[in-house]
Amino acid sequence: MALYEGIALIQEKQAVVLDLGTDYTKFGFTGEAAPRCIVRSEFWCQAERRYKRLYDYRTPQELYDNLVHMLHLLYFRHVLVNPKERRVVVVESLLTPTLFRETLAKVLFIHYEVSGALWVDSGRASALTLAAPVVLVVSIGARDAEVTAVVHGCPVLRALQSQPLGARAVNAELARLLDEDNGRELHLSDDVLDDIKVRACFVPGREAALRWAERGVPADVRETRRGADVLVSRRARALAAEPLFARDHDLASLPDIVLQCIMQCPIDARRSLAGSVLVTGGGAALPGLRARLAQELRHLADQPPYKERLRELEFKFHSAPAHENSVAWVGGALCGAACAGGGAGAGAGAGAGGEGRGVSRETYARTRRLRDWACLLHNTPPSHPHWDMQ
Repeated sequence: MALYEGIALIQEKQAVVLDLGTDYTKFGFTGEAAPRCIVRSEFWCQAERRYKRLYDYRTPQELYDNLVHMLHLLYFRHVLVNPKERRVVVVESLLTPTLFRETLAKVLFIHYEVSGALWVDSGRASALTLAAPVVLVVSIGARDAEVTAVVHGCPVLRALQSQPLGARAVNAELARLLDEDNGRELHLSDDVLDDIKVRACFVPGREAALRWAERGVPADVRETRRGADVLVSRRARALAAEPLFARDHDLASLPDIVLQCIMQCPIDARRSLAGSVLVTGGGAALPGLRARLAQELRHLADQPPYKERLRELEFKFHSAPAHENSVAWVGGALCGAACAGGGAGAGAGAGAGGEGRGVSRETYARTRRLRDWACLLHNTPPSHPHWDMQ
C-alpha cells in the first residue's frame, strides 16, 4: 500500500446516521451501538417565536426551511461536526413521501454540501441487526404501524402493510379513558400523556383484556398523578393500548395486518416469517405488547379468512438487539460502516448486500434525481431499455 493511500484511510471520517422520526430524531455515527442523541423532531423557530415540529409544514419551501433548521441543530449543537466532511446515512420508511425525500436530498447536497448520502429503508435496516435471512419487521411508530417482510435482504413490496395504529392512537385512547375517570375533559398535552403512558400503562393478556372490557375493572384501585393533578385508574392503565387490537369489518388491527403481510408473501417463506418476528419502534416499548401480539396472532390464525391459507404456523419473536426505538438506526449504522470507502461516497448505489442506495454530490448535481424504492425504472441497470422510454 502506498503511503498516501494509508494517510487517506486514516483521514476517512465516520459517516453520520440520520433517522428523522415523526416525534423523535436519532442522530449519531456509523459503527456505534447507539445514537449520540435522541431528540424531539422540533426546533426553535425564530420567526414564529415558538418550538416548531419538523413535519409541521404546508409548502415545499416551509419543509425546506424546517429541514435546514433541524439539521443545523443536530450538526452544530448535538454532535459538533462539519457536514462537508462526513457522508450521511439516511434511514427512512418505504412509505416516505417523495416530496420529503427530494427536499431532504436538496438540503443535504446543496445547503450543507455533504460529499455523499446513502438511503436505507427502515425494514431492511432493522432486519440487518439480526443477521437472519428472513425477518418479519413490525414497526410501531408515532403515527403508523408498518409490517415489512424481509426475505434474503429484499423487502416484499406487495406484502407491505400500514395502518394508523401508532403511539398517537394509544395516546388518544388514554386521553379518553382519563376524561371518563375524572368526569371532565382534561385537555392533556402530549408530554403529560407520554409521561403517564411510560410510567403506568401496560398491555394485559387477551383474556384479561376481554374480561375487563366487558365487566369493567374494580374502581377501588386508582392512582393519582400529583404533578398533573390527574386521577389514573387501573382501567385506563390496562386498556390504553386496546385500539391496536380492536377488530372491525376492514380487518385493520395490528394482528390482522401482520397476518395479511404473511399471507401476501411467497408460500415457501410464510413459515419462516412467522418464526422470525421483530417488533420495533417507540410504540413497541409498552410492557406486555409482544406477549399480547403473540396471543392475538395464534388466535386469529385459526379464524377465517386466515385459517385456510395460514395453517399450523408457530409464531416466535426476536429480542431486539437494541432499544426498540433505535433498532432501525443501529441497522443504518451497520450498513454505513460496511459501506465505508465506497457506497455513499462513490455513488455506488448499494450498501452491503444491497441494503442501501448511495448518491454522491457529483451524481446529484448531474441528475437531481433520487432512486425510488418501488419504481421499476430505478431497480434496473442503466443499460436497460426502460431508461430509453423515460
